[in-house]
Amino acid sequence: MTGLQQLYYLHGVGFDFVKYDGSYVVFDEVTRQTAIECCGVDPQNLHEVEKINFELDIAPWTRVVEEVTLGNSEHGKFVIKVHESHKYTGMSIKIPEIGIDTTVRLNEYPEVGDYVHDNNRYIAIEIDLGAMPIGYFNFSLEGAFGQVSSELWSVPKRCFNPYDDNTDKKPLGISLQLYTLKSDRNYGVGDFTDLKHLIELFAQQGGDFVLLNPLHLLFAEHPEEASPYSPSHRCLINPLYIALDDIEQWVGSDCVQRFALIADVQSEISMSETFIDYTKTSHVKYKLFRHLYECWRQKPYQESLLQDFIDDKKAALGEIILSQFDWFLQWLAFEQIASCQALCIAKGMEIGLVNDLAVGCTESGLEYNSYQSSFSQNANIGAPPDPWAEQGQNWGMPALNPVKVKQDQFRYFRSLVKSNLSQVGALRIDHVMSLRRLWWCFTKDEQDLGCYVYYPFEYLLAVLKIESHLHSAIVIGEDLGVVPPEVTRALEDSAIFGNTLFYFEKTDNGDFKPSEQLRKNALIMVANHDVPPFHGWWNGKDLDIKLSYKLIDTPQYEHLKCVRDTEKERLINWVSQHQVSNIDLNSPSQDVYQAVMFILAKSGSRLLAIQLDDLDLQEFPVNIPGTNKEYPNWRRKLNHELSELFTFNQNFIQQLNAIRKQS
Repeated sequence: MTGLQQLYYLHGVGFDFVKYDGSYVVFDEVTRQTAIECCGVDPQNLHEVEKINFELDIAPWTRVVEEVTLGNSEHGKFVIKVHESHKYTGMSIKIPEIGIDTTVRLNEYPEVGDYVHDNNRYIAIEIDLGAMPIGYFNFSLEGAFGQVSSELWSVPKRCFNPYDDNTDKKPLGISLQLYTLKSDRNYGVGDFTDLKHLIELFAQQGGDFVLLNPLHLLFAEHPEEASPYSPSHRCLINPLYIALDDIEQWVGSDCVQRFALIADVQSEISMSETFIDYTKTSHVKYKLFRHLYECWRQKPYQESLLQDFIDDKKAALGEIILSQFDWFLQWLAFEQIASCQALCIAKGMEIGLVNDLAVGCTESGLEYNSYQSSFSQNANIGAPPDPWAEQGQNWGMPALNPVKVKQDQFRYFRSLVKSNLSQVGALRIDHVMSLRRLWWCFTKDEQDLGCYVYYPFEYLLAVLKIESHLHSAIVIGEDLGVVPPEVTRALEDSAIFGNTLFYFEKTDNGDFKPSEQLRKNALIMVANHDVPPFHGWWNGKDLDIKLSYKLIDTPQYEHLKCVRDTEKERLINWVSQHQVSNIDLNSPSQDVYQAVMFILAKSGSRLLAIQLDDLDLQEFPVNIPGTNKEYPNWRRKLNHELSELFTFNQNFIQQLNAIRKQS
């Protein structure tokens, strides 16, 4: 392997990939060199290339341990690297946090690898300490090589998952975009009190979990930047979700009384139209937030709890440029979502809230500024060419440098997982393939280029396994699209649920898969935020909307209508194959949807989610991929209030739940 080829490999720059159409693609030299340049390396500087290759490939063999040492919690196994002359010497091991202080003879443990450099042979030895608790522990080693220290990660084989093969439980959930909830007491954006109302209604009908959109911090100064998947910081919460009528337990009754006198809260409430006016809503809520904060400052109730919250967040995330007012809002937001999860458990839900972790952050946001050294230069993440975007997709979010993400014992990635698991019962990871590889988009001489770049998968997966157990929370990986086989195997072996959309579950000839062929260890849904809600899909309203917004022309519209008619026929055939005979092409969308869900409820898939939009008979999608300002993405509200929706769909939900409990 030449110096430059070795550099590509050590930095994770891909060599090839299989395109969606099955064709084999090899990345050219210009593309791979440009990817390396985005990592801050000059590929023309051969001395620098040689130096980096030594540091990443050879130097680790000359060090006993790296900054992070992976261990196996079941057997306490971990690997050290020593010069072969030390093989017959002793070594002391100290892990104070778990009471380990012992001495071992290195020759009593197996060699699991070796490396020769400058006529010196270095050997890898696997030490076995026996079962250890799960977690991150500081440990020190001392022997003939001197004294070294590291952080030992005691990693379980699998993520926390009480719904593994030894149980017949099949939880039923509901998925929603929180901001779409309609009520006569919020300010145009669904909030945590609306969420509590939904939890109570769904729990009454046997629901087990509530899958939310990402709740990440967006941009108060630019409220129209509304995509929850393009956040400012994924470890913080969008304050617009704070419910202003559920604050007394945190700010105190005196503060609430002062706030009521200063702010005419009721007069600001207005029922929103079909689409959210984020500028208006943000202006109103932030005006009220400031009034509330000023009232609280007059007599800071539970100020010590706020300070503890700030100290904990700064310890986990580092210094973030937030004012005391911003921290106050974050404190309220985290307390309110925690109270929502507590309500889920009190109402008997199996899982409770399911958080959603977006795949990236924006370059203009707080997260990027806090961890800028961990990112590449001039490279964004996206997707390779596919039938819907032959030129590929650039999502406009900066790409993490696969070498720099290891900095400070993977502190950045650990903070993301921990922050998003801390108040919920499960975490859905958007585009979970990013743990293994991401498509990078960059330019060279004004030409758009792209390739896959690979990440330290074993370490990122280890964080998920550890944190899921520390928080007793399950993990769901959104693995739609082209998934490398090693990712599929790793998710299965790690007890991480996949995420299946019924729309895309097809056989090779385009028919919908029989329900018995659906993946067992997966969350199955009919639709999500990137595809039309069922009512809109069945009635072709999504195509009408695209035509009305001039996203397609008339010939494209007519072609897509024909394609849709074929899909509907295939769906009716699928329904009839499952012994449902009263559904045909003329049936109302609601009847067809319920028939589909009843069939899916009987399938072997461990997790099933109703989409709230489908109960609402929603026509408008919340998002049309590939659009920005052409369509009002992330703004569409529900047609009905929650009480009305759950009353109307009560029998349907209860029947679904009964099927899940019996099948």
